[in-house]
Amino acid sequence: MGLQGCRRRSLWLLMVLSLCFALLGGRLFYLQIWRSKMLAGRAVQQRFQCVSFSDGRGDIQDRHGLSLLDSRSRPGLLAFPAHYRGWEKEIIGSLSSLEGIERIAAPPHEALPFWISTALDEEQAARLALYPGFVAAESRERYGPGALASHLVGYINESEGRGVSGIELAFDQTLSPGGARAVGALVDGRGRLITGLGYREREAQPLSKNVILSLDRELQREVERIMDRRIGSGAVVVLDPASGDILAMASRPGFHPSTLSAYLDKNNEALLNHALCAYQPGSVFKIVVAAAALEEGLTGLFQTFHCSGGITVEGRNFPCSNLHPRQKLTLAEAFAHSCNSVFIELALELGPDKLAEYARRFGLGEGCGLPLAEQAGYLPGPAVLAAPQAVANTALGQGDVMVTPLQAAVLVATVANGGYRPRPRLVLALTEEQRGETARFWSSRGERVLSPGTVNKLKFMLHEVVARGTAQATGRTALPAAAKTGTAESGRRHRGRERTNHWIAGFYPLEKARVAVAVFADDLREGTVQQVFGEIIARVEKMPEGPSP
Repeated sequence: MGLQGCRRRSLWLLMVLSLCFALLGGRLFYLQIWRSKMLAGRAVQQRFQCVSFSDGRGDIQDRHGLSLLDSRSRPGLLAFPAHYRGWEKEIIGSLSSLEGIERIAAPPHEALPFWISTALDEEQAARLALYPGFVAAESRERYGPGALASHLVGYINESEGRGVSGIELAFDQTLSPGGARAVGALVDGRGRLITGLGYREREAQPLSKNVILSLDRELQREVERIMDRRIGSGAVVVLDPASGDILAMASRPGFHPSTLSAYLDKNNEALLNHALCAYQPGSVFKIVVAAAALEEGLTGLFQTFHCSGGITVEGRNFPCSNLHPRQKLTLAEAFAHSCNSVFIELALELGPDKLAEYARRFGLGEGCGLPLAEQAGYLPGPAVLAAPQAVANTALGQGDVMVTPLQAAVLVATVANGGYRPRPRLVLALTEEQRGETARFWSSRGERVLSPGTVNKLKFMLHEVVARGTAQATGRTALPAAAKTGTAESGRRHRGRERTNHWIAGFYPLEKARVAVAVFADDLREGTVQQVFGEIIARVEKMPEGPSP
């Protein structure tokens, strides 16, 4: 029995040892054969101290393939602390005129290499060549001084190279797969430069794609220049009415993504895209009331109304602007001079259901479908509009009704487009340097929401606003233009006073419109929103006509 038990124990021991050797052999095969290339690569990476100077991230371009980032190279100096250690005082003393050289005494990442962004003259370069641990190279600045459309483009987290907002965030995976281009050095276990190998450059892997936007760079630049001069806080949207392409979109106050920290430390609106935020639209909403009343056959262009300076609804008086010269006026005159009484009267006759229906036909109260964070705006519900005073407030674009500048542009683009509501398009395509276009996002004419007869009447009324009404300040244009102005109490205060929403939304020219434009401002620096509209139209007149990409 003892001998048999001993044999059994020996057999078990042999099996355990065999299993251990099998597992060890499998592990060795896995490490040395199956994963050898990957582990060897990691070993090299551990011995390769480097700094990226081109992140391989794709470009963001306008409809003509022109960059909106103004990316550019700038001279820089790479410092490797482990290589110059012990020489700090001598180097700083010898190169005291070199901007930023004092940073070598306190490296930001201990032994890891870092950038000293500066330009070297010939004398400084000759002195620096006497010391180890420095390489002159060019770094890539993603957002140059001429970068445009910062609120649409967004920005990246510099330390991670990932998108944080705007197109940079929405298309982060598309823009970012490219490998980084870097300069580095092979070092030993103590971080010392391996003799004979020196500093090496690692080429980028061009795997990322470019994002092509619908913007026109020159128009975008001009819109931003006009806004910088005239608008402290507000937004401008320029659409192609036929395709829905966003040709320009800008918000103020603005920011520059290369100096983002300067804006993050302040409590201001610089990072807010006002073009996608909702505000009370004022009398711009009268376009909806007019469209509904005409489409439902409640009135005609030359039906006469009477306004003695206001209208009373359930005991509350709604004063008129009294911009019209006579108490008796037609619908077209009431629209041109923005008579409150007439449009409250029409809204009450339409009723809350029809008013809300036509607002939704124009896309109000819902997002426009952009790959960006946008507000849907707001339309009062049936419970609110059951009160006649709420209907009166809504008819004037006051109270609870809220519209984004993008929605206002779609509103007038629908009239310009013959009653078809266009779907806004911001991204046209994705491209690669080697393969060209890899994906295209097609435009849509949209659905018809108004009859041709109503559209023609609205065009006449909108032109009257420019020719004889509240938008005369837009100035002369080569061809007839169309627009509607509006003002609204915002309920928001700034520097001790309430902000007023100033609006104009229209299109140019009256027939076969090239652009629909919405201008919003609640802080004007100079002039009026009508003048902003006029200057944008003047710029559009100089643009060459051609087929959309």
